[in-house]
Amino acid sequence: METSDSRSYTYSAVSLAKSETPSWKTTSFWQAISVVLLFACVVLTVALGAVVASMSSGTQSQQSLGSNLTPCPAGLPVEPVNEDDPGLYDDLSLAEHNAVRVYMESQETLALKPWDEAGFSDSYINSIELHVPVKSEALSFLDGGGDKPERQALVTVHAGGKTPPVVEEYVVGPLPNPARHAPYSNPARRSPIPWTSRAIDAKEYALIFPIIKNATAAVHDILKESYGYTYHNCSGHCLVDIDTVPKGYRSGQRRSWVLFHPGGAGGVTYFVGFMIQITHESVDPSEWHVSRVYYNKQYFDSVEQLITGYADGSVEKDTPDPDIQDDEIMYPTFVRRGKPQPASPSRGPTLTEPGGRRYAVRGRHVQYMGWSFDWRLTTSQSMQLYDVRMNGERIAYELSSQEATSFYSGYNPGMLNNLFVDSYWDIGRSFELVRGIDCPETATFFNTLQQRSTKEPRLTRNSVCLFELNAGIPLRRHFDSDFAGGFNFYGGMADHVLVLRHINTVYNYDYVYDYIFHQNGVIEVRVGLTGYILTSQDKNSYGYPLYGGNIGNVHQHAFNYKVDLDILGTQNRFETVDIVLENITNPERPDLRHIQTRIQRNLRRTEREAALQYDFNRPKYYNFYNEEETNRFGVNRGYRVQLNGIAKTLLPRQDWAPMRGVAWQDYQLAVTRRKESEPASSSIYNQNDLYEPLVDFQTFIDDDENIVDEDLVAWVTLSTHHIPHSEDFPTTATAGTQMQFFLRPFNYYDEDPSVGSSNAVLITPGEKSGSVRVERFGTPTGPACVSEQSPFRYNGTWRGHN
Repeated sequence: METSDSRSYTYSAVSLAKSETPSWKTTSFWQAISVVLLFACVVLTVALGAVVASMSSGTQSQQSLGSNLTPCPAGLPVEPVNEDDPGLYDDLSLAEHNAVRVYMESQETLALKPWDEAGFSDSYINSIELHVPVKSEALSFLDGGGDKPERQALVTVHAGGKTPPVVEEYVVGPLPNPARHAPYSNPARRSPIPWTSRAIDAKEYALIFPIIKNATAAVHDILKESYGYTYHNCSGHCLVDIDTVPKGYRSGQRRSWVLFHPGGAGGVTYFVGFMIQITHESVDPSEWHVSRVYYNKQYFDSVEQLITGYADGSVEKDTPDPDIQDDEIMYPTFVRRGKPQPASPSRGPTLTEPGGRRYAVRGRHVQYMGWSFDWRLTTSQSMQLYDVRMNGERIAYELSSQEATSFYSGYNPGMLNNLFVDSYWDIGRSFELVRGIDCPETATFFNTLQQRSTKEPRLTRNSVCLFELNAGIPLRRHFDSDFAGGFNFYGGMADHVLVLRHINTVYNYDYVYDYIFHQNGVIEVRVGLTGYILTSQDKNSYGYPLYGGNIGNVHQHAFNYKVDLDILGTQNRFETVDIVLENITNPERPDLRHIQTRIQRNLRRTEREAALQYDFNRPKYYNFYNEEETNRFGVNRGYRVQLNGIAKTLLPRQDWAPMRGVAWQDYQLAVTRRKESEPASSSIYNQNDLYEPLVDFQTFIDDDENIVDEDLVAWVTLSTHHIPHSEDFPTTATAGTQMQFFLRPFNYYDEDPSVGSSNAVLITPGEKSGSVRVERFGTPTGPACVSEQSPFRYNGTWRGHN
């Protein structure tokens, strides 16, 4: 109040009692107001100058700080593949591809035509890739006692020139100068490979496309009136096609339903209600024809029948969906829209490597913090890791992706026949990755070379990446309270991991495959789902209504992996450590009962005993161990498989024939005796013959061999059910769709091996009150550095080898 009063006195030139007119009408009043305003302007000017000076000083400080930042050191070396002396598992080089092709096409007895000269009814090379040596020879070499195994290629031939036509496979060697070839035979597989089981290639598609064009030309007006889109000779609002798999409902059939959706970004999320079935199982392409037609939930025996019924009004007509016609941006695109996040554009956090790269690469051989392994990216089975070691001890001989499936449900022929087995679709086809999004800016990128259904190998740049990552969570930590307001110590260590990644795009879906190496001896294998969903005009019992009047059909994803564990040798055992209930007399109070859990070790002796379907009522650990090796406490050293991404497959293999071709889906974990005749759980030839598959995984189990003290393989299945929803637009997000399993040391070490890391921190109270001692075990804290900024480049092309 005093301050307010003094201000009022200052503002008034004379007292109100002596004034004859109101003070605000006097000259002196306005003079006083002018003085005050002038003073305020001076104060504001000074303040503004101070702010500008402060900002200028801050900018100069930032510039000074930036100029003091030095580039981060490069760190450990990254060396390319030595093509003169390739590693045991390095994929074929361009020179090797060409040498194999030239050699095979020069063999008169094979009568092979070059790819660009061959027709569908000729014999030609369909694919070429590395033929991995047998394990015994590889181990003899790797462990220092034997010769390096001969380098060989596996060549697939589509022998359309033979009577009857057949698919053939040959092992060709030695590389780089092939001089002999021999048919690849496998007693565990169906033989010969049926012609109708082959994957469709460009030669066959070239004969199918004219049939599609003729059919869509005949219904051009129907498509335009019903959907606002056309296919034949289209220049705007065009449809594109995709064919279904498997090719029929019985072994030996080859009948493809062809579905249509708009071209352009996101068009795959809207399928129109028109489909045609093409029968192309005859060896004579002139006999191929449209055998069925589907339009607006109605079936027809021919295109002509649809046209006639449409004209006379007996066919219920479809109408364009207003969503599709009116959406100029098109709902399922990546164009930014909605409330801005963040409010104004700003860069997110990025990685730096202040000590430089902490992993070393030599060709396809990687070393990191005690870990070492080799990798390759196959055409049909995706990523394969070999000779995985920790601190020089082999943990796994092979850790590899085997198969990925997505089985859809629905009432229309498209969804009834969408049972995708992705090795058929080149599961190894990983396109160019984007630095800073698909992989961190600090990642090392690798090119890959693959040949399937092309004249020459296909080079894909930056299709695999490798990077170290701070996982954003402590690997281990503890705060020890003194319970008196202070602490005794804090110990912790960040979870720095090495990640090997590739992303496989199978038409609409993108699968993010990660192999993650933790410093405590744990390997994490993870897959995440993203990309577009498939929709259809179908009943709501199969999904929720979504964009364009379609539903997102329910489906199940499944991924199978091969884990060839070698725990201190190849003679291993497999047990389940069951957690069971017991009801005992309380030893403290004999008059009471006590219910609790205990462990029960169960050695699995045969393959059937080791084919497991998870039972939540009987939790258990899956442990692989060496009977002859123990840790300091006398416990058998082992590794366990931990499953964190499982879902029950409801489809009954006994009652529904297609499940025979994916029998591995029945088991979350199956353990078998390793055989060279059982190298993979699936095959690219299973897709088109799920009913009598070339590789029947169930036979791996049914021979029920002994698995005690044998070379063992764990076949691991990850799975999830997907009911699409509106937030799956524009694409499914990886958050919440990731599945993983872990290989975890289980009494393998005497203690956590990460205790050897100098990246741990130990904090203890200092001598003075409030002070602390921080032990970083020699790791410098030094000034920050700037990671080398690679210019943003993206090509996206993958055809050809240039």
